This record gives sequence, C-alpha cells and structure tokens, in this order.
Amino acid sequence: MDRFRKRFSDCFSLIVISLVIVCLLFIKDTGTAAAVRFLATVFTVSFCMRPYFPAGKLMFPDGAFALCFGCGLAVCFYVCWTFCALTGFEYSDTAVYAAFILLAFAGYFINRFILCRRYFVRDDFSDLLTGFAVFAVIFLVFFHIIGFNPLVDPGTENYMDFGFMQTIYRQKSAIISDPWFAGEKLNYYYLGQAAAVYMCRLSHVTPEYGYNLMLAAFIALVFTCVYEIVYALSAGLLPGYRLKSLTAKAGGVFGAICAAFGANPHWIIFGPLLLAAKKLLGTDDGERYWFPDGTVYINAGLGDADNGKNEFPAYSVILGDLHAHVINLIFVLPLLAILFSYGTDDDRETSPKKIYTLLLISVMLGMFKGSNYWDFAIYYVICGAVTVFTDIKRRGMSLATLGIIAVKACAVTAVSTIAILPFTINFVKMESGIEICDTHSPLIKMLVLWGPALIFAVSLIWLMFANRKNEGCKTEAIRPAVLAMTLCTIGLVIVPELLYVKDIYGGDNKRFNTMFKLTYQAFVLFAIISGITFSLLLYRALTVNGKREKRFGVRSRGAVTAVCIAAVYCILAASYTAYAVHQRYGNVFDVNSRLGISSLEGLRGDASYGFEMAAYDHLMKDTGKNVNIIEASGDSYTHQSALSVYTGTCTALGWYVHEWMWHNDSEPVHERADLVSYFYTSGNEEFCRNFIRTYDIDYIFVGPAEVCKYPVNRNGFWRLGDVCTETIWQDCDLALIKVDHSRL
Repeated sequence: MDRFRKRFSDCFSLIVISLVIVCLLFIKDTGTAAAVRFLATVFTVSFCMRPYFPAGKLMFPDGAFALCFGCGLAVCFYVCWTFCALTGFEYSDTAVYAAFILLAFAGYFINRFILCRRYFVRDDFSDLLTGFAVFAVIFLVFFHIIGFNPLVDPGTENYMDFGFMQTIYRQKSAIISDPWFAGEKLNYYYLGQAAAVYMCRLSHVTPEYGYNLMLAAFIALVFTCVYEIVYALSAGLLPGYRLKSLTAKAGGVFGAICAAFGANPHWIIFGPLLLAAKKLLGTDDGERYWFPDGTVYINAGLGDADNGKNEFPAYSVILGDLHAHVINLIFVLPLLAILFSYGTDDDRETSPKKIYTLLLISVMLGMFKGSNYWDFAIYYVICGAVTVFTDIKRRGMSLATLGIIAVKACAVTAVSTIAILPFTINFVKMESGIEICDTHSPLIKMLVLWGPALIFAVSLIWLMFANRKNEGCKTEAIRPAVLAMTLCTIGLVIVPELLYVKDIYGGDNKRFNTMFKLTYQAFVLFAIISGITFSLLLYRALTVNGKREKRFGVRSRGAVTAVCIAAVYCILAASYTAYAVHQRYGNVFDVNSRLGISSLEGLRGDASYGFEMAAYDHLMKDTGKNVNIIEASGDSYTHQSALSVYTGTCTALGWYVHEWMWHNDSEPVHERADLVSYFYTSGNEEFCRNFIRTYDIDYIFVGPAEVCKYPVNRNGFWRLGDVCTETIWQDCDLALIKVDHSRL
C-alpha cells in the first residue's frame, strides 16, 4: 500500500510539474524561456546541495526541498562571492558555475564516501519532487500576476534593488562601486541582491527578467520553507500516533498560508469585517481599504506619537520589493531550521556533524551582516536563546553547561566576524547608537496588530507544557527550543517600544526603521508559531489521551472550536493577497493586458521613458564593466537617476536621501549635488572638463529628467564628446554623449 501511495505521489508530482512548464510555455511572454531555466536551476540547486543541509533528528517533509535550496544557495553563493572578493577574480559565469560544480562534487564525495550513504535514493528524490511541485505552482501563479505590473517603479525601493542587481551583473565584481555615487564603493547591504545575481548567472538569465523571477521564487520559497519548518517542529512535539502526520501537515499549511499570503489583523478588521458591517448597517460610503494601510497603521498623521511600520511578505511581493529585509528571508528560514536541528540533536558537541552545523550557523549569521544587518542582530539573539534553553534542558543548570554555552557564543561571534571580513573592511556602519524611546505606540493599535499573534503564542506555550505525561514529544529539546523562539518573537514586538537604533531619520520617524525590520521578522516567526499551535490544537480535537475519538468529548469541543476560529482567521488573513493583487495589478484574468515579466520592456511605449530606453540600448552595447555617467542628481523615489538604474552604470549622484543615509553625512552628498547642477547649467567648459576628469565620466546624458530639473546649458560639455543618440522632446534637445577623453 505504501509503495502504491508513493508511486501515485510521484506521478501526481510529475504531472503537476509538467503542467506548470506547459502553462509557462503557453503564456505569451519574452521571459518564458528564462522562467523555465530558472525553475530548473532551483530544483538543481536543491537536489545537488542537499548534503549541506543538516536535518538532524527532525523529520522534514518533501525532502526539505525549499530549505535545501536556501541552504544550498547560501553555501554556493558565499563560497563564490568570498573567493572573488579575496582574489579579485571576476564574479562572472565562470566563477558561479565553478563554485556550484565543485561544491556539488564535494557534497557527493562527502555523502558517499565519508558518511557512507547513498547519494541518490529514490524516496529522497520522490520527496523533493513533491516539494518542487508545490513551489512550481506558486511560482507559476506569481509569474503570471507580476507580469501585469512588472516595471521598475521609481515610487518604491525596487528602483534601487533592481539597480543593485544590474550593477553587480555588469561590473562582475564581488565588491561593487556605488551606482549612485561614482568613484566610491557601495556602502550598503547588497549581498542579498548579489545572491540573486548568482541565481541569474547560474540559470543564464539577465536581471531584466531575473528580478521578477526572484520575486516569484521568493513567495513560493516562503510558503514551502514555513510549511517544512512547522511540519518538522509539530511532528517532533506530537507523540508517535497515526494522526501526527496529518495534523503536522495541516499546521504546516496553516503557517505557510499565514506567512506567505496573510496580512496582519488590521486588514481583517478594517477590510472585510468593516465592509460587512457597513453593508449590514446600510452605511456603505464606497470607501475601500487601500492595501498598504495595514503597514502604516501607527501613523503621526492619524494622531499617534510617531510613525511606525509593520510590513509582511505578501505586501512586499505585491509591491515588487526585493529589498534587503525581503530577499534575506530566503536564508533566514533555512538558518532557523538548521538552528532547531542543532538544538535538538543529542550528539556530542565534538562530533563532526555538530561542529559542521555550528560552523554553518556562524557563517550564515556572518553573511547576514552583508545582506541585512538587522537579521544578524535578531537571529544572533534567537540562536543564543535556543542554545541556552536546549543546553540547559539536556545538561541541567551548572557551571559546566554555562561554560559550554560561553564557548559556543565566542565561536559563533568569531567565525561570523571572520566570515564576512571581505565585506566589512569595505563598509562603514550607518547607525549611530541605540536610544531609549520617548514615544510609544497606542496600546489599542498594538492589540489590533499583534493581539491574535500573542494569543497563538500563549496558547502554544500552554499546549506544549500542559499534560506532558500523556503527550510527550519525541525529542526532549524541542519544547525549550520552540519556547525560546516564541519568547524572542514576542520580544521583537516589545523592543521598538523601549529602544530604537538611531539613524538619519529623526522626529516622527525615529522608530520607523527599527520597528520595520524587527516586526517583519516577528510576522514570519508568529506565522510559524501559529502553524505549530494549529497542529497541536487539531491533534487535541481529534484525540483524547493520544487515541482517535469517534465522538467528541468535553475536552475536544473546546479544541474543535479553537480550530474552527483559527481556520476562519487564516482564510480572512489570506484573502488580503487576492484583494491587494487586484488593487496593484488589476484584472489578472485579462491576459490581453499582461505586459510580460521583463522589468524594462514595457517602458519603451512610454513617452517619458522612450529616450532613456534608446540610451539604454546604446549603453548595454558598451562592454565596459565600470562605466560612469552623469545624469540629474536624483531625489529619492523619483524618476531621476533612471539611466544608471536600468544599465548598471555609475552616476555622479543618485537618490539624495539614500546616499545621505549610506554615508551618514549629508555634506559630501550635498556638495556633489551642487557640482552636478553646475555642470549642467553653467556653460563653463573648463569646469566640465575637470568634473569629467575627477569622476572619470564616460557618458553625458541629457534626458527628460535633466531638462525638467535644470535649465541645461550645453556650451559647457557639447564639444567634449560625440553624440550617440539624440531626439527632440517637448521642444528640448535630448542626447547621450560619449566623452572623448582626447579632447579633455
């Protein structure tokens, strides 16, 4: 029977994967081939890199497909990037393929000859197919949806994120120059985008398509990773009866839906419930919920003490944001799974497996310093808490236990610091200290945003530690590990009410960034907690003392009620995605209005972008890796500085406020903005010559943004190069000029 079920599962997975590929091929999109290659690469990375994922004693479903991919990509990327950073070797196709092939062979050798395990086991491959089928379906759905609004939008930070990817791809360098501050290294956390470029190169896809493909892959990975983590922890907490697998799967789906597609409770209250109440009372005024509202509920404009931010993955993807806190989640979730595997493993601390796992955790934490420093701080604390709780559980409270914990802390700190040195020696931290909060969020709003999550968390703690004699978990250390994560997650919500990290944003926005980054992780962790809680509740609803119950008893009725309420909550939270997709992308069933997955192609029909795309075509033919241009010194969240974003070239000055933040000093940014303005307006040829020499400018761009921002006087630079392309726009002469350095 099990063999038949396995074969049926294999056939079903293959059919689903085949249908996904067929659907991709039938979608009219210039990025179809890129999407198929990208999908194939995701499976290849997961399959070939699975020896590097230490599952320990936890039982992960579907072969831990998504977790193997996230861990494998982290290992491949880190090895490749570090080698290129240390040696100066090009971060190119050659380095990317070489790193992957060498690590794949190393994984096979270790697995086959050192661990003495078969590398290719049919059951493992079958499980991976199941996970890949789920991933592929979600990937296909969002590939289709994103195609309705795929363009780089200057109103959001995807403008910056795409620019990072394009710059990394063009420069073929591990340590890149700043695309918006020519002549200096980029002082920002860009390793997440560098990892996305690794995937682009590995799948032979350019960032034009790779940016949106990574967005689709991100949401699919969040779903599958959370499902795998919740299943593993739930199965470990539940006793070994037949219903364990069923309830663990149900909890996994619950948590995955909340994490990937759900919104915070603000949407439930002010979206469907408020609308239903208005219709019931006959007071519907036609005003509708705007999908970003729940992320800025704490708002000085609404009478609060200051501004706060509470974002979540569904909103990030629908907005098209591949920022540091978003893309790093691909690595955060595997780290969490590896941490639980380490904490619940009873092997000796000096065993090779335990040493490798601790080393992997340390390196991944170190990598976070270059991809999203907030995640380093958050998960350093969570790793410490889980280690303390599990070690004390196994060994008891003693000086020896505390000594072992201290040694581990020192080892993790040292390795994580050394591992990221190639990045940190070229980086200056932007923050300037920790401050005590003198403003706080209204309690009622905190309850709206986090009330249900806290109920799930408290319920989980009670369910884990109530009646433990009858419902003992398989691995002793799972309970303290989950408890540590739960307490830390609650702390992520509380900390922004007590402390904040000081940056350039003051006044009403001083807590904004701290709350933003901490609660983003809290949302995902609460989704995991909610999924585990749902598993335990469902198990209690279906059993009494671990035995299946034909008739619900007094104890079961309460659990059944709780399960039903939780299920309704999950459905309402997930309805946000459908609603927000409609607002952001329109009617996604009207295939004729779909633009395609390209981030740039749709700009060609826009008069405001048309000349920039003509200049783009010319600059992309220039094979130079470090190409510097001058264009309008763009203000943040505007169309200015577009050409550097599209082409991966470096402009003299880009988004003003962002550069100010990255340098933690407005003076050099303000000074360069004045120089750029004078370059375009002065008509002083000698000044323009000196400017070009100083910043090694290769191209001068006069586009729509330039003539709108400055009264352009061409006399200063017209004779310093040759016109590559030109046109007339609203009675203004537009041109891209290639500098002839022999004329300087």
